[in-house]
Amino acid sequence: MKNIIPRIKFFIVMLALWFLLNFNFELTTILFGIAISFFVSLFAYEVLHDDKGFRFKGIKIHRLIIYLFVLFIEIFKASILYTINLFKRTYVPVVFKITLDKLDPVKVAIVANSITLTPGTITVDIVNQTIYVMVLADPKTPHEELERPIRSKFEKLLLQEDKTS
Repeated sequence: MKNIIPRIKFFIVMLALWFLLNFNFELTTILFGIAISFFVSLFAYEVLHDDKGFRFKGIKIHRLIIYLFVLFIEIFKASILYTINLFKRTYVPVVFKITLDKLDPVKVAIVANSITLTPGTITVDIVNQTIYVMVLADPKTPHEELERPIRSKFEKLLLQEDKTS
């Protein structure tokens, strides 16, 4: 097994995260934490690392705070619009695809999860940098208009992160 030291560090981080999230130091919790952290560090290491090192470049803390603030606002706005649209009953589920520009796979997953967290939208599938989204909308709405909030809010913030790095 190559790269044993980084794997041990990753295991320790996973175990610390386990204890932080559980905040329970009973024997069964400790044993489950060790087992789960071991398997996560064993299988996820190859996903996050390659021969050159860590694949994910990360997000700066100030950019992450801005992203989470924008996400919260979008969730709040979408929940109000979703409630109104439920009473109107004029919108139907529409599936469209959006191809994101120059984002690494982790950031594509962040955008996809942000879409799913927003009421009235669901990420159906991800293929490379293309996300298939189901949204409640007027069936005559152009796909560019459906893509606009995703591009202007989520993708834009993560692309700015890449440009400042």
